[in-house]
Amino acid sequence: MKVRLIIALLTVVTTVTAQNVSVSATLEPAQLQIGEQAVLRFTVAQPQDKSVVLPLLSDTITHGVEIVEIGKPDTVSLDNNRIQIDQDYLITSFDSGFYFVPAYAFVCDADTIYTQPLGLSVHTVAVNPETDDIKTIKPIMSAPFLWSEVLTWASYALLGLIVIALIVFVLLKYVFKKKVPFITTAPEPVIPPHVVALNRLETIKNEKMWQTGQIKDFYTELTDVLRVYMDGQFGINAMELTSDEIMALVKKEPQMDAVRQQLQELLTLSDLVKFAKMIPLENENERSLLWAFTIVETTKPQEETEVESQKSVRDN
Repeated sequence: MKVRLIIALLTVVTTVTAQNVSVSATLEPAQLQIGEQAVLRFTVAQPQDKSVVLPLLSDTITHGVEIVEIGKPDTVSLDNNRIQIDQDYLITSFDSGFYFVPAYAFVCDADTIYTQPLGLSVHTVAVNPETDDIKTIKPIMSAPFLWSEVLTWASYALLGLIVIALIVFVLLKYVFKKKVPFITTAPEPVIPPHVVALNRLETIKNEKMWQTGQIKDFYTELTDVLRVYMDGQFGINAMELTSDEIMALVKKEPQMDAVRQQLQELLTLSDLVKFAKMIPLENENERSLLWAFTIVETTKPQEETEVESQKSVRDN
């Protein structure tokens, strides 16, 4: 009875007034079972032009009573230019006993106003050993071994190693400017365009397609060799151009001046064979092949020409 009387006295709404400012503290409910929650509310009634500093609570009210959640202050307008501020704290306790909620200070100008202390009673869960099914604590269970978990963690570890290796590579290669050795294959040798063209012309010469009636195929391959050669030697995309477009671009290449006429006649004759089904004379076919050789030999890089000339002098 004494404990209940103390609780009743401490849990009533307590209001303290000073300088037209009143503060109060309430606790609802005042009796809990372990783990249940209650609301501690501070209420301040004050003039609008007054500034009252509320107490700052962090994680505990008192030893054994914890703050679960701090609500946002709620302001309500009253009569006579007054306002009311309500500040709620959701509290709980996980240990049975009787707790005193201390008095808290509210500061208004030079005055400090305190609330009255409150009481909180926390009870354990009532258990009847004769009727309630009470079980003992189970022993520690060992988790089963799962290969799926091992493979999952192994994949994470492998991914981490790959990321670390990439970071080290970037640091060495680009940040610290260190050469990172790699096993690389030797680059394939680049064959000069004129060598490719001369080899193909030699093959066409040996095939002698014009003598077996393959006139159109002969001129198609002959001009294709020259078109590919001009693309590699001069950067002229001749495979995609007409004969007139090729001749317009060839005028910009000084190396082609000596053989421009031969190229013009060869392209014109080729167009007549492919599109007008013209049948050239025997000597015209041989002359076309000779002109193709001449065009490549005349316009190939000067360095190659000088090296071959020096080799010919040494051989003689």
